[in-house]
Amino acid sequence: MPEAIRSARPTHFSVEYHHDPKNKFRFSDQTPDDEWISKVAGEGWIIFSHDRKFHTLLSEAAAIKQHNAGCFYLPGASLPTWDKVHYFMRSYQGIMRRVMTTKRPFIFELMRTGRFVQRNVP
Repeated sequence: MPEAIRSARPTHFSVEYHHDPKNKFRFSDQTPDDEWISKVAGEGWIIFSHDRKFHTLLSEAAAIKQHNAGCFYLPGASLPTWDKVHYFMRSYQGIMRRVMTTKRPFIFELMRTGRFVQRNVP
């Protein structure tokens, strides 16, 4: 999905992801979530993930809170890339509105219906 969004050349943001060999952090698949969250949040990047548990795990939630992360859970983890891009693009305006108006740290879950649900960052 990140490659598909990157190739669309969005104008309001750049796209990086932790499996990208060109990524400046070069995270492996085994990098603990709290470690990469702290690094990318420290850069001011917004986190997009299909993993819907960061707000329920102590170390991940602490990293989000400590580093003032903005995070969105996206639907469609097991769906084809086209469907994932569809969810993202359909919700782009809502994502950008929340990024611009919501104080960090925050986590929003994007539902398949297009509705956003804000999750508590403990």
